[in-house]
Parts: sequence; structure tokens; C-alpha cells
Amino acid sequence: MNVMSMAEEIGREMEISEKKRESVISSSRVIIRKTKKVIHAIHQQDDHNDAMNELINDVAALVENLDQETMRSAEDALMEFAEACIFESVVFERDIPSYSDLRITSRSWALGLADSLGEIRRMILNLLLTGNKERSEYLFKRMEEICEAVMSFDIPDAVLPIRRKQDVARSVTEKTRTDLVYSCLRN
Repeated sequence: MNVMSMAEEIGREMEISEKKRESVISSSRVIIRKTKKVIHAIHQQDDHNDAMNELINDVAALVENLDQETMRSAEDALMEFAEACIFESVVFERDIPSYSDLRITSRSWALGLADSLGEIRRMILNLLLTGNKERSEYLFKRMEEICEAVMSFDIPDAVLPIRRKQDVARSVTEKTRTDLVYSCLRN
């Protein structure tokens, strides 16, 4: 085989890879949009079951078509999906699903776990505004558990870029603790 033939063959392979990547990115964008809608519905206490089931099906279809080459292109979507599922489980007092339960990568799950703390904080603040301290305290206990789990990762950022998320997790949890204390002192 001559050089030009080899180059053409590699060019065809790269075109296929590019099309796969573009398809994954497009599907990921749809999943991210749907995830935001589900999280919003949970905060608004709206029925989100149909949207969540649709999201689960979309993620399953995406993951089914992923390989090592396209996995990183889908990571943001899988991370957002993990965040929504973890947030939902905390709000509805269920066990947090594992990454294998969600059929996603452990990396996406860990990053989604860290991000779920921001949504839990938002829920707690909304509850405090309506005077629901008991529910706020329950959610804060779950928040502390999650923060402790997030802080347990001692992994280089090259493997799992979580150090910045750990700083944010610690900060968000401490700010929420302060908000709960002030709420108790006011009443």
C-alpha cells in the first residue's frame, strides 16, 4: 500500500470518528437541556416522572453507543444526569443510586455527586424561606454525608478533576450550615 492510499484510509476513519463524536455531542446537548428541566421541576415540586423517564431512556441510548473514543465527549451530559438523579434521590428520601445503577462512568458519577450539593443548597434555602426548618435540617444532614464522600477523593486532577469541586462543596456546605444557624437564631 502506498502512502497516499494509507492517508486516504486514515482520512475515512477520521471522518467516521468525527461523525460519531458530533452525534454524541448533539445527544449530550439534548440530555443536558432535559436534565435542567428535571432539576427545575423538582425544585418547583412539579411532576417530573415522565421527564425523568425520558431522560433515563435518552442516557441509556447514548451510553449504549459510547466507546472509549467518544466517552469524554459525553461526560458533561452524564455528569449532569448523575447530578439530577442524586438530587432527586435526596429530595425524595431514597438511597443514592450508584454509577452502575445509572449505567454511567464512575468519573461522571463522582463529578455529578459533587455538583448535586449546589442543588441541595438551593432547595434548603427555598425551604428556609417558607419556614420549613425540619425538612431543611434533614436535607442538610444528607448534604453533609455527600460532602464527606466528595471530600474523600484524593485523586490527581489528571485522573478525576474534582479538587476545585471539593473546594466548592466545602464552601457550599459551610454557607448552608451558617444559613441554618441564622435561621434557628431568628426564630
